[in-house]
Amino acid sequence: MSTLVKTKRRIHSVTGTRKITNAMELVASVKLKRFRDVMSNSSNYVASIKDIMMHLNTMIEDDETKVVKTDKRLFIILNSNLGLCARYNNDIFKFAENVLRKGDEIIPIGLKGYTHYKNQSFKLNENYVSLNEKIDFNDVNKLACFVMNEYHLNKYSEVHVIYMQYVNSLISHAEDERLLPIPFDKDIEENLLPPVVEPSPKELIKELEPIYLASALYQAMIVAQVSEQSSRNNAMKNATDNADEILDKLKLEYNKARQGAITQEITEVISGAGEFE
Repeated sequence: MSTLVKTKRRIHSVTGTRKITNAMELVASVKLKRFRDVMSNSSNYVASIKDIMMHLNTMIEDDETKVVKTDKRLFIILNSNLGLCARYNNDIFKFAENVLRKGDEIIPIGLKGYTHYKNQSFKLNENYVSLNEKIDFNDVNKLACFVMNEYHLNKYSEVHVIYMQYVNSLISHAEDERLLPIPFDKDIEENLLPPVVEPSPKELIKELEPIYLASALYQAMIVAQVSEQSSRNNAMKNATDNADEILDKLKLEYNKARQGAITQEITEVISGAGEFE
């Protein structure tokens, strides 16, 4: 009978865990759809403004480019606030280890990233840790303005964002995107007659740079959320499927034990009746 009690307790325990994982899977599925719609709606705009900025930057003469007298780089690293999302955060940490170098500064966005880097040697800016709790463009724009001002004060030679790039529902990979200085358009044809830009490419870049930076950061945060929710959805689905398999085995084990106990009781009753004949 003790085996029956233990098995029954395990069944209750696994059933309770399954309810949690199934609920988290449903929540992640809803969030995934919402963020994927936002990503789809904004991707063309962000891609276009990036292309424009790179094209304009290619038109600037070499002597007009920014000269920076520091090697310090700034990295905005996007992580999650919660766990239970498989290897999502660990993949970012491993990728960043190969990119970061001594002297770099970090703006961690997400509690997991802040917890990971707070005891390391990197200088952290802790003012934007919770920026991904509710992704609002106005809040992202404040971060973009801060980063842009610090960059133009020559505090950093480069500004990067590291995040998980979404490929499909099963695949995401860590990516390091350089935001500043603005990359050049490598695909532009050298013999192509450049368009006439008024007042000048440099002035236009200056006007568009805040929009470009805020849009790029916002898109990176949305893509990171899609990757996170996709990873969590898959992890919770696998956990729920595993729970179903364990429950099937436990129920079979419980039924066998119960059948054995009933058979033993019947045998004892028959043996006892035989003694009184």
